[in-house]
Amino acid sequence: MLPTLDRATRRPDADNDAAQSATAAAAAQAARESAQRIHDPAHRAAAGWGLAEKTVPANASPATRAEADASANARTALDRKDLPAAQRQQVHDAVLRLGNGLVDGKVDPHINDTFRQHLYRLATEPHDSPDFRGALAQMSAAADTLGRVELAPGSKLLYDPRANQPEVSRAGLPELKVPQIDADVYYKTADGVVHLDGAKASPEALSNEVQKARDKGADSQLGRQSEWERANSVQDPRRLGMFVLDSGPGFSHLMDGKNVAKLAELANNDLDARRFVVGDRAYSVNDFKQIIGDAKVKADAHVATLRQQHLDAGGDPKAFKPGPAYAEFYRSTASSTEQVARSYGATYGEARPPLKPLDPASLPSLKQGGAFGAVAAGGLTFVRVASDGKLTLGDAGEVAKHTALGGATGVVAAAGEKAVTPVIDRAIGATVQRTATSVAGRVASQSSAEATAAFGAGARTLVSRAGGATVVGAVIATGISAYENRDGLAKGDSKAIGNVTADATVAVGSIAAATAAGAAIGSVVPVAGTAVGAVVGLAVGVGVAYGAQISGARDAVANTVSGWVDGVKGWF
Repeated sequence: MLPTLDRATRRPDADNDAAQSATAAAAAQAARESAQRIHDPAHRAAAGWGLAEKTVPANASPATRAEADASANARTALDRKDLPAAQRQQVHDAVLRLGNGLVDGKVDPHINDTFRQHLYRLATEPHDSPDFRGALAQMSAAADTLGRVELAPGSKLLYDPRANQPEVSRAGLPELKVPQIDADVYYKTADGVVHLDGAKASPEALSNEVQKARDKGADSQLGRQSEWERANSVQDPRRLGMFVLDSGPGFSHLMDGKNVAKLAELANNDLDARRFVVGDRAYSVNDFKQIIGDAKVKADAHVATLRQQHLDAGGDPKAFKPGPAYAEFYRSTASSTEQVARSYGATYGEARPPLKPLDPASLPSLKQGGAFGAVAAGGLTFVRVASDGKLTLGDAGEVAKHTALGGATGVVAAAGEKAVTPVIDRAIGATVQRTATSVAGRVASQSSAEATAAFGAGARTLVSRAGGATVVGAVIATGISAYENRDGLAKGDSKAIGNVTADATVAVGSIAAATAAGAAIGSVVPVAGTAVGAVVGLAVGVGVAYGAQISGARDAVANTVSGWVDGVKGWF
């Protein structure tokens, strides 16, 4: 890059051309980046968990205070390093998706304390404890619903509501009139159907609940849920479902014929609807029956072989116990949904497509940064050399040199932003978000809590981006200017110091203006906002850089600083 700088600075009628081109290139990259939608799911989730916090009395115990602090618990859960990789991803997906659901106004967490309690468990309980796994299952069930269904207009998803709670109507849902009902996830879809979903961590946990329903009937969790669904009608459509987070262990227990018969009863004898989600597959009662039928053929053959081996070895026919042999066969071939498919050579149920990921926070692209930087620096140089209306072959070479310099600068700026922006966010992001949310709440007193929280999250993202772009761009422009003025700086020349200071000042102003313009246009212009914002921001950034040069503002700063330096020198 240094030879390019040397060539780019050998133009007798230009002062610090390379620094000016670098400034324009950095501003263009910043404009392109800031034009992305101000939508960082992590920042929005942080705002959402703030909405879920509960105010507790001043004399509340430390444990009560800790459980009420949803924001702290969410951060802790996301930062846990002791979780297995798959479980860490489950926690990450559930926490972020539900946090965004809160900001979007799709979730009401305030109907009771279970929501915060489960989040606290994700932050504090051992990953293999029943409390942790149960909390993760229920939060994942709610997050899965948000990611797959369209809620009815004017309604919200409720997390663990209880019967006869008047707050249910606030969420646009009918009251739950079954005493002591356990509604893990309660919501209404756009087609008008009201859903009540139970959530379990594993097939084994679900089979245990089915066994309780067999033993206690209506006086069980599943029994009360089934009573709720039996009130289904054309005017009041209802559907009971079950979400099981993991595909195993214990899937073989769901293959017990008596358990399947109970599931059919609980599902109001709806045998074909795939309302039982286990891992990444959905099953109907008939799917379970098909698995049982296929497994029995193989189990009978397996047990018959063992019986024959026992007899061939001279064993007493009465001593052979088929029960334990069947149990071991099912245990070893049907512990999970994946093992069932492998063992029985067939595909059962229906695969559920992965959830569409939350829109990721945009990260600077080196390729695009280089492209925008090249356009900005090349365009600026072209305007400058063509201002007298005479273009020469030398001028064309000058444009090419600065285009290359701009491209390199754009790449460096993009790479630098990736490193610097997160640092700035960690340093001031949370403070910016709190302040912006508070200000928005005071200025727009009629706005909802969700709207002010979303504004705060957006402000945090924008400030972090603007800060990262400005710091990186200013460093690049200052470094190039220092290289251009290296001889004078080595001698302590006041003009050289003034030039570097002026170039740094212009860089800060140019990049800040480009960032603000790109963000403003990119966030408000429908459909093509990102592209329009990037182009407008590029024009603003180049315009500020060029305008500072031709207006004399840049020289004024350089001369002023030079005068100050000479004045300081005069003191000695």
